Amino acid sequence: MEKEELLNQFQEIFTDLAIKTEIPAIQPNRVDVYINSNDLLKAVQKLVEHDWGYLITISAYDTADENGTPQIGLVYQFGEQNVIGTLRFFLPYSNLTVESICPIIPSATLYERECMELFGIDIRNTPDRSKLILPENWPDGVFPLRKSFSGLQDNPETKSGEE
Repeated sequence: MEKEELLNQFQEIFTDLAIKTEIPAIQPNRVDVYINSNDLLKAVQKLVEHDWGYLITISAYDTADENGTPQIGLVYQFGEQNVIGTLRFFLPYSNLTVESICPIIPSATLYERECMELFGIDIRNTPDRSKLILPENWPDGVFPLRKSFSGLQDNPETKSGEE
């Protein structure tokens, strides 16, 4: 299948869920479909039903909306041949909760754990909530990839490898 066909097919799968769709000029083999976070499971199920691609990664980033209100952006990237299809949505800091896609794609657990641990997103129904990257003694409620992170206080319990 040609690149244009795959891009169109990805967009058509989400005609009923898409808030906005873009093909970035700097990456013409990618299509971004913006959805409501509540539609995530429905969207991923549609991809599986249409046999479109495989999960490449789940990424999070700290940003702000047009009014300057902090929020976390989530990007679920899927690949099919030379095309990347992304599902994108934003979570306000006041409600950093989303459903796990692990019931549909079990391997997503690693990416979900990373988002929970580094950004403080509550991913409901994920099968493994254990730490993945940070040390076990990392303080609760401290998320190192948020823009507000300014380092850890000097605390002997959080210094790894020192006595």
